Amino acid sequence: MTPLVTLQVPSQPPAPTPVDGGLPFWLLWLLLSVILLLVAFIFLRDKDLRRRVSAFLSGARRHMARLRIQVRLKKEREKKAALWRELGRLAWSEDVRAACIEAECARLAAFEEDIARHRKTWHDVYSRVETLGREHDEAMARFRTLVAEQEEARRPHQEEMLALAGRKREMLDALEAALRETEDAEAQLRAVESDAGAIEADPRLAPAERKARLDRARGKAAGLAAAVRALRDRTPLLQEERYRLDRRLEEVEGRVRVFNAAIQRIDAEYRGRLEALEKEIREWQKAKERVQDRIVDVKRLMEPLFETTGRILDGARVPHDELAVLYFQIDSVDRTVAELEARLERLT
Repeated sequence: MTPLVTLQVPSQPPAPTPVDGGLPFWLLWLLLSVILLLVAFIFLRDKDLRRRVSAFLSGARRHMARLRIQVRLKKEREKKAALWRELGRLAWSEDVRAACIEAECARLAAFEEDIARHRKTWHDVYSRVETLGREHDEAMARFRTLVAEQEEARRPHQEEMLALAGRKREMLDALEAALRETEDAEAQLRAVESDAGAIEADPRLAPAERKARLDRARGKAAGLAAAVRALRDRTPLLQEERYRLDRRLEEVEGRVRVFNAAIQRIDAEYRGRLEALEKEIREWQKAKERVQDRIVDVKRLMEPLFETTGRILDGARVPHDELAVLYFQIDSVDRTVAELEARLERLT
């Protein structure tokens, strides 16, 4: 009888008992609520604290308001400066003369003379660029015409050269085939002659059979000999045709080389001329750009003078119908600036 085997499973350790530690969540929230209530009670009871908090918040609001006013004030002053420049530019274009702006008008006149001189130079340079451009276009058109003429004259010779080259390849193939056929026929003829000699020397053959076989071999040999002679006669004719094609092809290739040399000569001549023109055009274009930059620089120097002239005219209020509109706009900006400055003063 088989004994029973008892398996003992180890017992699991007992679960650890929770250890009480820390505050419960509800008690923590209760303490925070009490603290917030105490802070609110103190804030309500302490007037000095309320004033300090209010002063802090109102100071931040005043600071933001001052920043906004300062930004608007800066824009209005920039607008006024732009109106001064426009006023000075309009007065100069309308030839407004006044004793208070004589010095500025003299400087503006000097700048205008510089601009007029630079503009004349610019027109001269522009005319030179246009002239060189036309010369370049004419040279390019002439170059293309000459090359096209040479290519057109070369075309029939080039086509003939290609045709002769094709015929030469065909002739070489035919000559090679004739030589190969001659070699094959000669080899067959030698084999037939060797067979005829073997038949004639064979003692086992009857005279009648020997004679019949020899006749067949000699007939075949005669045919092969005739084929060999025909091929040998044909080969010199092919060789002569090949030499004639070579001479003709060399002659035509010489003509094509003449046209190619003419095209290369035209290309070399006009390429140098065109490159020289293109280089000169680039140099004149750079000179034109430099003159344009000088004109822009002079106009940039005139802007502060326009602003100064406009400021002086605004202060003097020289009467003129065209300037009245700008005077009105400047007065509107001055009122806005005065209002913003007053608001800024109150917030200080």
